[in-house]
Amino acid sequence: MPEQDALLATKLHVPRPQPGFVPRPRLVEALRGGLARGLVVVCAPAGFGKTALLADWAGSARRAVAWLSLDTADNDPARFWRHVVAALDRACPGIAERAGPLLGPPPPSSFDGLVTALINELAARPGDDQVLLVLDDYHLIDAQPVHAALTFLLDHLPVGLRLVLTSRSDPPLPLARLRARGQLAELRAGELRFTPEEAAALLREAAGSGLPGAAAAALTTRTEGWAAGLQLAALSLRGQPDPAGFVAAFSGSHRYILDYLTGEVLQHQPEQVRGFLLETSVLERLSGPLCDAVTGRTDGQVMLEQVERAGLFLVPLDEVRGWWRYHHLFADLLRARLQQQQPERVTELHRAAAAWSEAHGLADDAVRHALGAGDPAWAARLVERHTDELLFRGERATVQRWLTALPAGLAGSRPRLLLAQSRMTLLSGRVAAAGDLLDAAERAYAEAPEVAGEPYEPSAGRAASLLANVPATIALTSPSSAATPNRRSLIPRGPWPRPARASGCWHRTPAGTSASPSGCAAG
Repeated sequence: MPEQDALLATKLHVPRPQPGFVPRPRLVEALRGGLARGLVVVCAPAGFGKTALLADWAGSARRAVAWLSLDTADNDPARFWRHVVAALDRACPGIAERAGPLLGPPPPSSFDGLVTALINELAARPGDDQVLLVLDDYHLIDAQPVHAALTFLLDHLPVGLRLVLTSRSDPPLPLARLRARGQLAELRAGELRFTPEEAAALLREAAGSGLPGAAAAALTTRTEGWAAGLQLAALSLRGQPDPAGFVAAFSGSHRYILDYLTGEVLQHQPEQVRGFLLETSVLERLSGPLCDAVTGRTDGQVMLEQVERAGLFLVPLDEVRGWWRYHHLFADLLRARLQQQQPERVTELHRAAAAWSEAHGLADDAVRHALGAGDPAWAARLVERHTDELLFRGERATVQRWLTALPAGLAGSRPRLLLAQSRMTLLSGRVAAAGDLLDAAERAYAEAPEVAGEPYEPSAGRAASLLANVPATIALTSPSSAATPNRRSLIPRGPWPRPARASGCWHRTPAGTSASPSGCAAG
């Protein structure tokens, strides 16, 4: 399976309970009761066990579950809805085949048509056969077009669909209106805090039955029933000769408790495991081969399985143990310690991760790690290579995010990046601004033709690429009118890819080739 397909599958995977997981029937019952409302929002700060709770509930639900683990890349509306359709298709086979074509190509300028098709599909499901759509980590979404389309879905929610969101903060959806209509159920930090009985069960599961009741109660009080603090405390208690003394040794804020307990947990790991945890913390998702590439070891798969068995906050992302991720809080703490203890290794680790990601077609990861390695020129070449493919799929927001992450001087000096910016500006209907960027691309090419002459193999293929032949694209894509004689003179002799025909964004007029912003809306 290609790595891109494998990673999409991990986003649709319902997490399984981790070692030491304690069922919480009172919360599962609250979730079940909330389904009658239409929307269930589970909202609490990091480390309150939101994902674990929903995964336990989904595993016992007597309904089809469509699960989507969100990340920042899902702020691209085209990608978000493509992933939602893929999740729903797992629960309702055939939806992707019927609704998927509405995602393009060409991609739509609005997603209301797609959402309407999904509503109609789910409304037609027989009887009480409801689907649960779980959007985990919705706080990572800040794209207004996504919020608007999801609001449209909520306003026309079919009987055959129930929506569940987890978030660290209130999502920018019409919660007050839904609450007033009785269409919203909520679980917040107060409900998610572990009761003394739940906390004692969790601590006994990890530390054994020898933990004094007073120590368990004190830990519950110190952590305020906070799941992440309790789990780290449970790990820290293993092998402690004086549990009561250990419990008395720390207090303070959540962050202090996390720092303190993480140090305790790492201190009790073998040096080999400790080094592996720190070095692989730069990765958002982990696989055996990727860990091998980053650490220079050959036992990545074995180490991942060992770390998972030890309960060290490693979450499997599929059923075959091919991909994992660290709990977000634990990853943050590991990265901070790596930066403190081995700052010289950070660049090297990111560079190895970028090379592996590039070789396996994981463009987003490759760009992020290239920037993490302090090599923006490498990141720029990756952006250039993948821009055509993403624009063809309508993922303009992803390309814009990449461009924004690059140093301004770099994004403004490379002809292909300027052409990409010109194209996206034209897609938004700003013809004059697109022309200015095209002029800038022409100047950049004249000043540094060797940049455009670098080896270049677009992921979409040269025949479909608008960026493959820089002078030809500059000459033919003047957004004001036909290509000027001066620009036509830039076109080298000989055969070259025809971006006008490949892109579908330009049309022939009696005067020549001109821009058609409406025709380009498809990307």
